[in-house]
Amino acid sequence: MRLTGPDGIFELNILDYECSDSPSFMDRNWLIVSLRTRYRDHQCVRTAPILSTWELELLLKWMRAIADEHELSPKLSFVEPALGFNNISMGNGDYRFRIKLGSDALPNWQRGTAPFYLPVTPDKRELQGAIQDLERQLHRFPVRE
Repeated sequence: MRLTGPDGIFELNILDYECSDSPSFMDRNWLIVSLRTRYRDHQCVRTAPILSTWELELLLKWMRAIADEHELSPKLSFVEPALGFNNISMGNGDYRFRIKLGSDALPNWQRGTAPFYLPVTPDKRELQGAIQDLERQLHRFPVRE
């Protein structure tokens, strides 16, 4: 999934399940995620188990609702506090997000331990493309029973 804006780029790619043979439902559904971020002249790639399969489903539903102009909630957070999304869109196809990057997702050029909020402003076409990409990734890494 890729979202861009004049100052930043955010890419999220699922690499694999973290635990392939765990007897625990929770453990079997953690995903290893690659995050590629750019903010102005700074770039970073982080890889960590920061999302679960059901959280990926939740992100997909949240983004679909925004694209359909039926926002479920302005904020989306997950069990791991490393990643979060905030919709600050004005409507009418004007999409604006602040993506929270903290702990394991914090860019290496960010000083201190406070989260960094990456602004992205995708257009309708790019948002639809990001949704389709999330659908493909979820198809490759579905919730495991």
